Amino acid sequence: MRKSTGWSLLVLAGLASRAAVWAGDSEPPKVSPTRPELKAQLEGSKKSRPRLPLPAPTDAELAAARSKGAGTLPGIVNNGRMRKLYLPAELVGGGFTRNRQRDPAPAANFAFNTKLFWIVSRGNNCIYCQGHQEAKLASAGVAEDVVAALDGAWTDFTPAEQAAFRFTKKLTLTPHLISNADVDALRPHYSDQAITEMIVAVAGFNAMNRWTGSLAIPQEPHRVFLTPTQPRFESLRSSVAPLDPGAQGLACAAPAKRKPLESPAEVEAALKLARSRKPRLPLASEAQAAAVVEGAATSPAPAWERLLALVPDTGKPRIELHKNAETAGKLDKRLRAEIAWIAARNDRAWYALDIARKRLAAFGLTGNSVFTLDQSGFEGDPGRRLVHAFARKLTVDPALIEDDDVENLRRHFSDHEVAEIIFQITEAAFFDRLTEAAGLPLDN
Repeated sequence: MRKSTGWSLLVLAGLASRAAVWAGDSEPPKVSPTRPELKAQLEGSKKSRPRLPLPAPTDAELAAARSKGAGTLPGIVNNGRMRKLYLPAELVGGGFTRNRQRDPAPAANFAFNTKLFWIVSRGNNCIYCQGHQEAKLASAGVAEDVVAALDGAWTDFTPAEQAAFRFTKKLTLTPHLISNADVDALRPHYSDQAITEMIVAVAGFNAMNRWTGSLAIPQEPHRVFLTPTQPRFESLRSSVAPLDPGAQGLACAAPAKRKPLESPAEVEAALKLARSRKPRLPLASEAQAAAVVEGAATSPAPAWERLLALVPDTGKPRIELHKNAETAGKLDKRLRAEIAWIAARNDRAWYALDIARKRLAAFGLTGNSVFTLDQSGFEGDPGRRLVHAFARKLTVDPALIEDDDVENLRRHFSDHEVAEIIFQITEAAFFDRLTEAAGLPLDN
């Protein structure tokens, strides 16, 4: 690698000092078009003001961190601290485990999955997760040039990696457009099990982005971002980040890519088609699913559990988490179902929508009355209307979440409830992408 000049490092330092306004202006973080600007933004994110209070680490936390490594405090992870502070214990893990693919393909490893996480985070403009993936790739020995190429120079990678990158970007930004052809395009390079693992991972990364990004969690100070950039990548404009093509460094709103919501009649027609469709990936048998979830088995096992049961390392904790999301915590259970409906409607996730409708029916919202949730003027208390609007925005446009979006929720809900609201939306982002990418048929 060519050595950087001192001037190059001075430019990076200057950019960092002018990085996006992290002190709390009510606007979403800027989107950095180029590699040097992204590094400066990552450095600036260390000064991010979290949207829920995050106290300084306690003496006990600092001592535990020092015991794991001298000087750099690797054990201090602000995301984990935020989750433990505000979420019930059953939801703290987030279902986010390292994707341990068993497929023999050489790409099926930690560095490969971290590259996918990098692409997801860049697409959602989640600065906190972006910084963590940069650090993880560096620790895995991935060269700076390789990381820089993830921003759009995909011809530097193997055909298998390029296929995975294309699928990851599409499932992140336009999950409603995933088709049989998108899954089939992966099959020359990956087994069905590896594809399932990939979908679980990418769906989980999208969930994590919506948690850390919407809460503006600050980057840990020990991470190093202001590294030299090769001349080839200094002015390369990202083709992954959600950039507005008409404005430098501004986020692009995703609704332009999504049509207005379908009418009730169109929804019924889509659900009818989804009821008889063939899944794009294999599902476990009832017995296999029961063995994976052990005492928490559902009988008959729904298709989503049977899908995850074939990848038990990542599937089992995800099954447990999704079930816990319906019951654990203080948040009103009907509001949880409303969030699931709103997310599934906007993601056109028909399997998830059918489950959300069944949940809402238990609260008396049946027939066409459920479609009142699609309206911004839903007849409910002001806090509930704010949750609905926030759920729509975080589902479709995570890069556009502002300080005021969270602060408005805090006027009606406790901080623990706000955290649970955000968690419910993140879990919906996972479930929508999982079930629709796999093309699951509706359960009876």
